[in-house]
Amino acid sequence: MTHGEYTIKLILTGTVGVLMLGIAVRCASLLQSDAIARDSNGVASEIENLRKDLQQRFSNSTVTETVSNERTWAEIQDDLRSVYHDQPDLLSQTRFIPQQFDPAARVRLLPGLDGQPGTADFDDNANGVIDDAGELGATFSDDLCVVEASQTPANLIQPSIVLQRGAYVATQERITQSTHYRDRIVVLYEGRDNSWSFVLDQ
Repeated sequence: MTHGEYTIKLILTGTVGVLMLGIAVRCASLLQSDAIARDSNGVASEIENLRKDLQQRFSNSTVTETVSNERTWAEIQDDLRSVYHDQPDLLSQTRFIPQQFDPAARVRLLPGLDGQPGTADFDDNANGVIDDAGELGATFSDDLCVVEASQTPANLIQPSIVLQRGAYVATQERITQSTHYRDRIVVLYEGRDNSWSFVLDQ
């Protein structure tokens, strides 16, 4: 075997080895993605089953009755324990938030944690002025959308924009104006590795 043939053989062997390694890595990645998807689908199915079961319980009573009914809450906790028996911290990290519609609530857009409209120190709207009020709510910025109940003071952070009137707020705000919107309960789980929420309508 000549030196040239040996070099070609070495190159081909190396190329085949790299291709095989790439295929192995790709297969491992696909298997991992499939496992994650199956786990995600399983959790989604469990959450949907839980939502349907809780929805049936809540539909038989008002939000106020449900929140104050210790027996109903005990049944809900039993449901949560049976579905998430391998996650004992579930109940401590799940919140039930009764809400009712406030037709005068303000849905307000505010600057985010960086304190500037849009992305701080960046001309989001390309008008030659950095961090001007027109950048509020810019795509990919950390700006926030918050709901203010009609009976609470308006947020004083500036700049801000009221995007709309009317939204669901926590029932402790004691909204007295009647609407055709039904009360609801938000079930919110905030764990260390994941979080989810769904709404139960009356």
